[in-house]
Amino acid sequence: MKSLFLTMIIVMINFNVYAEDKPYTLGTVWEVSYIQVNDGKLEDYLKNLNSGYYPIYEEFKKKGWITSYKAISFSRNNPNDWNLMLLTEYPNWATFDRKEEEWEAIVDKVFKNKQAQESSDEDRKNIRVLWGSKIGREMIPVI
Repeated sequence: MKSLFLTMIIVMINFNVYAEDKPYTLGTVWEVSYIQVNDGKLEDYLKNLNSGYYPIYEEFKKKGWITSYKAISFSRNNPNDWNLMLLTEYPNWATFDRKEEEWEAIVDKVFKNKQAQESSDEDRKNIRVLWGSKIGREMIPVI
């Protein structure tokens, strides 16, 4: 028993020393999407998000599945550039281990029926181009 206890202490000390050597601590997980909204359609796009996307995310927040979400508007560097970034913050990677049915149940609750969801999706597709999304872990500097 003593040797198990000593082994655990040594492992914990080594782990703490290793963790202290890193110039960062791991934070939350972020999904970033880059959107090119058609000229003159930004307000329409944001209204679409307000009617479906954001109510879904509010439900996810209530369940603790996401921490926050935001949209940031940018000026374009050229006419074909993206101009909106959507950010979603998740507490950790384990959030993504949920069964797909759990996520879909919330979407179904907000939209009430598949036709409403498909209509909202189609409206969004007609006024924007999704450039892509990335998911990464925040690295908080240790100062």
